[in-house]
This record gives sequence, structure tokens and C-alpha cells, in this order.
Amino acid sequence: MAATAPSDAGPLIALSSTATELEVRHMVEALGVALTDAGIDGDLRSSITLAVSEALNNVTEHAYAGRAPGEVHMTANLSDDRVLVTLYDSGRAMPGDALPPGHLPDSSGARADLPEGGFGWFLLHKLCLDLFYTRQAGRNTLRMTFPRYVAPEKS
Repeated sequence: MAATAPSDAGPLIALSSTATELEVRHMVEALGVALTDAGIDGDLRSSITLAVSEALNNVTEHAYAGRAPGEVHMTANLSDDRVLVTLYDSGRAMPGDALPPGHLPDSSGARADLPEGGFGWFLLHKLCLDLFYTRQAGRNTLRMTFPRYVAPEKS
């Protein structure tokens, strides 16, 4: 995994790695450290790393399924009120070249018939303020936007 130290005008973190389970885990851990160093709240940091972990696992399990693992690149940027995490890979495109909907799979059947998967995109849609996907010149880009601060609870 190659890491780039952020500059004052650059990203919080920029990482490139092979899209394997172990390597993407290291990427998520490095993102967590960078978010901690940037003062991101613990619960918010957990939500961001959970969403990014799910997205990176999708790259590993689906974009590069049935072929040698390719590269995945991640950048994280801070603005005054947002955390922007962008993933890039050259694996397969999303079905229909579009983000999957954030609906829960049907769980109304018998317990033995409950789906094992299909919850990841629901989770991503719930945790992100905004999700954006595009594919250009054989490259997937997924941009996830999160709040930088958790709004205080009203009493």
C-alpha cells in the first residue's frame, strides 16, 4: 500500500493498493487514523470507516471478481463541513452503470429464506450525505460525502 502525506492544500490522505481483503483493511485502518488526527468524532469516524469498508469490499468482491486483483485508489478530503472520500478502480462497472438503490432486501419470508446479502448499499445510502458514481474510460469513481461534524442533540 502506498500512502501520500497530505499537504495543506491536498487531501487528508491518499492511498493506493491492490484490491485484496487484507490490503483494503489496511486502507480503512489508515483512513481511521487520518480521521482521528483530523479531530473527527469517534461515532462519525466509525460511520465513515464502516461505509468506506463496505465500498472497498464491494470493489474486492465484485469489481475484480473472477480476475486478478487490480488497483484501488482512495482519497479523503476535508472541507469546512464535509468529509469527502473518493474511490477509484478499473474493475467491472456497476450494473447499468449506476448506483444500486438503497433499499433493504425483502425479509418477509421464512427465516431460512432470508437473504445473506444486499444490505451494503442500504447502509451506504444511510451513512452518506451524498453518493456519486461514474464510469469513464474504464475507470469507476465512487464519491461518498459525509458530515464533518455531528450536530449536537437538542434537549
